[in-house]
Amino acid sequence: MSTHLNEEQISAFHEQGFLSPLSLFSQEEAATLRKRLEAIEEQPFDHRSKSRFGLPVTTQWAWDLVHDTRIVDPVSDVLGPDVLCWSMDWFIKEPGPEFVSYHQDATYWGLEPHRIATAWIALSDAGPEAGPMKFIPGSHRGPLFEQDDTFGENNLLSRGQVVRTSIDETEAVMTPLRPGEMSLHHVCVIHGSDPNNTEDRRIGMVLRYCAADVRQSKVAGDRAILVKGQDNHHHFGEIPRPHKDWGESELAMAEALSITRQRALHSKDYEDESS
Repeated sequence: MSTHLNEEQISAFHEQGFLSPLSLFSQEEAATLRKRLEAIEEQPFDHRSKSRFGLPVTTQWAWDLVHDTRIVDPVSDVLGPDVLCWSMDWFIKEPGPEFVSYHQDATYWGLEPHRIATAWIALSDAGPEAGPMKFIPGSHRGPLFEQDDTFGENNLLSRGQVVRTSIDETEAVMTPLRPGEMSLHHVCVIHGSDPNNTEDRRIGMVLRYCAADVRQSKVAGDRAILVKGQDNHHHFGEIPRPHKDWGESELAMAEALSITRQRALHSKDYEDESS
């Protein structure tokens, strides 16, 4: 069975800025990944803080996972033959009032050019009542807007970022996912999500991929994983496959990379300090 997108799907991604749903993992595979994550969440906080957001750096299973052809082949269909994995993240929305405001990722990641796609993989139900992602179709082909930092209560974004433009909610497309399904979206598309009104947490494993010619424009020392093709540009340092899960060198690299990413994502704070 082919793991690639067809021409219609590729055209839809480039036209709309997102593609959903895509079948990926079985429900059993999704449940296994959820157990892995929740086992990490049960670890002491000081260890978890160094590891949960850098799992491909610190664990062999996560490094292998970002190479899975069922993920990488669709990504390469929209980005090209040479692909890097920039990050693995987790968007967990507990039952309650938490939400994600409309935003564009490209505004604050520091990655250029914008040949970047996010694979959002549901490890729990992300149906209509769970607050699945909503996209504004075609918004990735428009301008990159400034964003206001609201630091809003219950906003899951680190700064409560909101795009500085009017949003017609009637144009938004909701993209519910079942456990094991995936969506792809462009780094410039405007998106957000509503609160989770179910009794279970909504868990998304979020993998950010970029074409090999993409570079980090804000800071030095960023790293990525070559997952397909060749990297003839070498804009990022290499993230090798961990020799040992949670090894000292692996944890040290993850911590250093976390600091680098924080400086990129929150560059305004550092600019204020130096002014």
